[in-house]
Amino acid sequence: MKKYRKRRNYNIRNKKKTIIEITILTIAIILLSTHIVYAKYITVDKLTSTFNVAKPIFIVEGKETTQISEINNIGYYEFSIKNFNESSISEIGFLYTIEVISNTDKSIQFELYNEEEQQILLENLKTDELSIIGNEKVEQKYKLKVIYDSTQGNKGKNILEEVQVKVHSEQEKI
Repeated sequence: MKKYRKRRNYNIRNKKKTIIEITILTIAIILLSTHIVYAKYITVDKLTSTFNVAKPIFIVEGKETTQISEINNIGYYEFSIKNFNESSISEIGFLYTIEVISNTDKSIQFELYNEEEQQILLENLKTDELSIIGNEKVEQKYKLKVIYDSTQGNKGKNILEEVQVKVHSEQEKI
């Protein structure tokens, strides 16, 4: 019986040793094959193509300056924004704001109108964002109304001020 126990213990130890060896070997194979499988899914593609950069055209044109006085107390400055020139049309649209820059006092007021004579709100002398589309010939006309009120501001003061109209534009994100 002792012989049988020794042999049995020997067989159990051998089986445990074999199971451990198989487990270690299986883990090693999995780890090695995981690297190979993982490497198969990493690919590097070299893409070549030719792109044309969109031609942005954004033109601001203005008419002659206007003068106002106590007698002629309203003046207009007309300008337009367009997305084309003589030879081509802008391929991309734009978002823009119009800003009136002036160092005048309360006696000068500004109002901005579009070509349909609708007033555009000027908050702190700046419009909200406006847009002009691309791939289509578009000209948007504006009229800045400058009003002099002699009852406001410094009375009896000669006002000689330059007023600038700035248009800040940015290409639309596609």
